[in-house]
Amino acid sequence: MPEVRRICRVAFGTFLGMPDPEACFGDKEYVFTRWKANPEAALVAEVDGKVAGSNFLTRWGSFGFFGPLTVSPEFWNQRIAQKLLEPTVELFDKWGLRETGLFTFAHSPKHVALYQKFGFWPRFLTALMSKTVNGRGEPWIQYSGLEEAARAQALRACRELTDSIYEGLDVTSEIQAVHDQNLGDTVLLWEGGDSLDGFAVCHCGPDTEAGHDTCYLKFAAARSDKDFARLLKDAEAFAAACGVHRLEAGMNLGRRQAYRQMLQNGFRTDMQGVAMHRPDAPAYNRPEAFVVDDWR
Repeated sequence: MPEVRRICRVAFGTFLGMPDPEACFGDKEYVFTRWKANPEAALVAEVDGKVAGSNFLTRWGSFGFFGPLTVSPEFWNQRIAQKLLEPTVELFDKWGLRETGLFTFAHSPKHVALYQKFGFWPRFLTALMSKTVNGRGEPWIQYSGLEEAARAQALRACRELTDSIYEGLDVTSEIQAVHDQNLGDTVLLWEGGDSLDGFAVCHCGPDTEAGHDTCYLKFAAARSDKDFARLLKDAEAFAAACGVHRLEAGMNLGRRQAYRQMLQNGFRTDMQGVAMHRPDAPAYNRPEAFVVDDWR
């Protein structure tokens, strides 16, 4: 696993032209957390017993995505990525998912062409956004503060909310991974009972997908524009309570209403990628979907 992580950093750092590729991502962690969440969804490529690359698959109920898919630069242009994509697609098909996707560099024809060979098609841009944390106060409810029975009820409520957005969508594995690995917490807009207005799965600090002085919204969803605005405020309050000064979130631009709400809340785009879908369909990236994620 340390070698898989090293290759992941070197591959991205080399592609991005960083002077020290191994320093790519800093203290962010994209490998160990995903492997711990689901070891059987992690793939590795070897050449003569040497690790050459890897890929990580994520299943959110009826939807799945993969990444980071990386190959050591010394093995670039030797079809290693294709060898990783073949079992990736096979596993997606075995899971019986409705749709699958990925996030990649929008400016790289090579990446887009590679994924098209396996049935993934580019659709809307995905903005990686951030803002300076100014929130104050405490978030509504945090998953970690609930009793065991209330946690089970909260998971059911989260599942019901995402299912109402996209049939079968279920990100409770992310909520549990954040809790079990102590990566942050999940903020809940919940007034009791089974009804849930929104929730945000938050990574916070070093050795998570957030990194130093940052809170990252891995996934968030709300029922309405009003609920979404409130959820963003509560997520910012959570970040402030964690003592960090930066809040990051990904937003597919196909979710136009949510994107505009993010802009109104002070988020600005740091970089953009493109979401690729298999089949060529929108999944839950629709104008009326109040969802935050970026499939990295």
